Amino acid sequence: MTDAPTAARDQPLIAIDVVPVSFSVAEGLGVATARRAYDPYVGREALPGVLLDAAERLADGARRALRTKAGIGDGAVRHLAQVGAFDGPSRDPRDTAISIAFVAVVGAADPGADGGPAVWRPLAEGDLGLPFDHDAIVRAAVDQVRTRLWRDVPMTRALLGHVFPTSAAAALHTALHGTAPDAGNLNRALRTNPALVRTDAAPTSTARGGRPPATWTWTD
Repeated sequence: MTDAPTAARDQPLIAIDVVPVSFSVAEGLGVATARRAYDPYVGREALPGVLLDAAERLADGARRALRTKAGIGDGAVRHLAQVGAFDGPSRDPRDTAISIAFVAVVGAADPGADGGPAVWRPLAEGDLGLPFDHDAIVRAAVDQVRTRLWRDVPMTRALLGHVFPTSAAAALHTALHGTAPDAGNLNRALRTNPALVRTDAAPTSTARGGRPPATWTWTD
């Protein structure tokens, strides 16, 4: 005996939304949005996102969203990581959609990409006022970066670069936690981190001939 055929069901759409982040000591921690070209919320800044194609992998959809919606080319993406799934029948006014969210550590936007340029803004306290549930996605992405800092070597390396001074590590901690780290604890953590080694790389400048700051590089 075979089962009776089930009635056709409406399936939710699968969306890919990406939180592009960047970090520098001068600019701090930033997040990028892109102006929406179509309804709903036409003209509003939102996270770059696309609907997943039938034969497309999730990470490929995330890179396509960055290219076509924010003008961020593949070469500018230093690290890409999945944040999680966001659901709810009212998150998108057009149709029921489940969003698979990613965080992308970006070096620099690619002006030659297909889409318009990303709009970068400092990541301060409070929501950005984005449509859909994009503020919740940004909060989750930043919380994941905060939690995975130093534990996730590829992500931390993407944020700090191949060689970085102790001051950059302190600035990144401050940007993510809202408070400056204890200098002694930070130096101890850097010295004992098996993924790091102190390097003799010369700083770009040393004020008044003072002692050059400690710089670090990754062991692999």
